[in-house]
Parts: sequence; structure tokens; C-alpha cells
Amino acid sequence: TRVEAVGLVGNLMQAQAREAVDAARSALGLLRPCETAIEALAPPQSALVQDALALAEETHEAALLHHSWRTYLFGVLFAQHERITYDRSLLFAAAILHDLGLTRGHEPSLCKRCFALSGGERAQRYLDACGHPPEVGRKVGDAIALHLNGWVSRRLHGAEAQLVSRGAFCDLFGVGRRRVAASTLKAVLAAHPRAQVTEALQFETAQHHRGTRPAVMTAMSGRKAPRDPFIDLTT
Repeated sequence: TRVEAVGLVGNLMQAQAREAVDAARSALGLLRPCETAIEALAPPQSALVQDALALAEETHEAALLHHSWRTYLFGVLFAQHERITYDRSLLFAAAILHDLGLTRGHEPSLCKRCFALSGGERAQRYLDACGHPPEVGRKVGDAIALHLNGWVSRRLHGAEAQLVSRGAFCDLFGVGRRRVAASTLKAVLAAHPRAQVTEALQFETAQHHRGTRPAVMTAMSGRKAPRDPFIDLTT
């Protein structure tokens, strides 16, 4: 709706404002970034993690899978930095599958429905079929469906949903990157390189259903892919 579109724009503006505050705090030495060995960020060896990863590896091309891994890793790092309590298996499942709606052969197509919604529903059906409790599939599906909102309330939707959205926005736009130490960022990018990420996300080529969140976001950008926010770490 028009009200939701205004809310989305407001959320994106708030993200820019938070970035400005982080930049100021960092310049003044008031922001202590999170420095963690990448091995310590690994997901647990749970059935949920294994099932979600199996679907992701089956459906995602390499660049999209790396983006999904980075989304998870950034989410974990934000949780550590802010001491947020969360379920790591749930976060991983939602993060690794959050762009399921962008995978080749996914139905319905982008031009018919928001890929975040259809991807969330598909992930939920898949996890239900794997025998996970209905609440697990619902939480993962909801986190995926919400991840394009720009800001997801932890109180209303849970820590995992917020962290997936923040992880995805960090990887695409660099939002929050100053909260992660440069050494840790380099390790994440080395393990999961960003090559062809904008192509995998179809940022400039996708024909999104009119009025959906991805359509609004791409229209705001003029259908131009964002500048690599980590270029200073990879050149």
C-alpha cells in the first residue's frame, strides 16, 4: 500500500541516519568494532541447519549462496556486538534461504509476486516437509518475508528476523559495517567472495511485481546497483 511504501522509505532513511551516527562515533573512537575469528561464527550442526543448507546448495548459484552466507555471518557479528540473544540455527536457516525466491526456476516468478514473500512460503513448506515443528518453519518463513523492510522490529518479529534483514543490508549496502573489525570483514570476504553478487541478486535486470518492496527499492535507486561497500578491503 502507499502507507507501507512510505514506511519502507522511512526505514531506509533511518538506516542512512544510523550509518551517519556510526561514522561519527567511529571517527571519534567511540565505536568498538566486533573482532571474531570466522571459525567461531560457524552454525551449529543441527538438523535445521543441515536441511536448510541442503536446499540452498541445491537451488542457489555460487554468487547467491556466498551472499546468503555473508548475510548469516554479518547477522551473527551484529548480535555479538550488541549482545543480542538469538537462536543461531534459526538465524542460519533464514539467512541461507532468504533469497530463495530469486533462484532459477522458482515459482511464482518475480513479475507475479514479491520474491521475499514467495521465498518465505516455500522455505516454510520445505521445513514443514522435513519434519520440523510448525513454529520453526513459520519463524524462518516470516524472517525471509520481512527481510526487505529496511528495519525489522526485534520486539515484534524476533531477533532472528531482525538480524537476517540487517545482515542482508550490510552485505548489499554496507549498513553497519563499521561495527565489524576490518580483519573480520576481510576474513568473511575471503571465505565468501562478493564476485557477481549484484548480478545474482538481479538488481538491475529483475522485473519485480509492481508495488512490491523490491520494486520500490529498485525504483528508488534508478535501477542501478549499489557501489561495493567493501571495495577498500578488496583492492
